[in-house]
Amino acid sequence: MNKKVILNVESVYTSNAFMIDGKAYVGAGSETTPAVYLHDIATGESDLVADCPGGVMSFVPVPGNPDVFFSIMGLFPGFQGLEAGVFMHRRTNGKWETKRAMHLPFAHRCDVITADGKNYLFGVSCSKHKDDIPDWSRAGEVYVMELDAEGNPSEPVLVDNTVYRNHGMLKMDGKLYISGAEGIFRLELSDGKWGLVKVFGNEVSEFGFVDLDGDGQLEMATIEPFHGESMKIYKCVDGSWEEKFNHTISFGHGLSCGVFNGEPIVVVGNRRGTFTLDVIKAKDFAAGEFTVEQIEQEAGPTQTQVFTVDGTDYILSANQKKNEVALYTK
Repeated sequence: MNKKVILNVESVYTSNAFMIDGKAYVGAGSETTPAVYLHDIATGESDLVADCPGGVMSFVPVPGNPDVFFSIMGLFPGFQGLEAGVFMHRRTNGKWETKRAMHLPFAHRCDVITADGKNYLFGVSCSKHKDDIPDWSRAGEVYVMELDAEGNPSEPVLVDNTVYRNHGMLKMDGKLYISGAEGIFRLELSDGKWGLVKVFGNEVSEFGFVDLDGDGQLEMATIEPFHGESMKIYKCVDGSWEEKFNHTISFGHGLSCGVFNGEPIVVVGNRRGTFTLDVIKAKDFAAGEFTVEQIEQEAGPTQTQVFTVDGTDYILSANQKKNEVALYTK
C-alpha cells in the first residue's frame, strides 16, 4: 500500500473527494481551527477557503455550480455546537466568501442531491439541543433547502425530528441516507414533500453498501451502536438483513465502502484504542471468512472514502491523530 499525505490540517475531521467540471478534488477541514482546504488531486495544489469558523463536519460541492460549496461548521469537540450551522462558500475570481446559510445548533452533516431536475441541500443535526456531552434526550433534526440556479438556498423546511443520535449520512446513486438510534433511513421525495423511509432497524453510527460476494446485490456494513465497538457486515436475505461478520473496533468512525484494486472492501477507523485504519475484505463470504488489514497505525481516522479517478483506486482518510489527510493506492 502506497501512501501520500496531501494536506496537513490540525485536528482534521472532514475529508471528502468529489468531481468538479471533470476534475477530482478533496475538500478537508478542521474540527478545531478555521482551516478548510480544496485540494486538486491532479496538480497537487490546495486552495485555502477563507473566513471559516472551524468545527467542520462536512464540505460538499453544488452540482452545476463549480464555485459554490456548503459545509457544516461550528460543531467543536465535546459536542460544543450551539452556534453551529450550514455555511455557504462561494469563490469569485479566486476569492472566497463565506456566509451562514442556516443556524442549526449541533449541526453535524450536510449534502446536496438532485431530484426532479432541482438541487436540494440537506442539513442535519445530531440533536436539537444538548445540555452536556452525555445528554441525548432530544432527537436530531433534518432540514431541506431548495437551491436556485446560482446555488442560493431557500428557507429551510423541517423534514423530520424523530431520529436520536442522528450521526451517519451517505450519498449513493443519487440518493441520500441518514442513520441514528432508530436505524438507517432513505430520504424520498413524494408529492413535493420529503420524508424518511426506513431501511434498517438497529442503532447505527455510520454505514455503507458494497457487493462483497459478487452476486450483484449490495451487502451492508455498519458501525454499531453510536460511535460503537462493532463493525458488522450484513446480507439481505428474503428482505431481511442477516449478520455475516462482526469486527471489534474502538470508537468506530469513518466507515466507507467501495472497490479497490479490483476487490470490494470496507474501510473503518478506530478513534480510540488501536487508532488504526482497517481494511476488511471477504475471503470466503459464504463461510463467513474475512480478512482485516491495518494499513495505518496511530491514525485515529475520522472520515474515509473509497473512490476511483482516471482508472486509479484511492482510499482517502482524515487521520486526525496525525493531523493529516492521506491518499492510499496500490
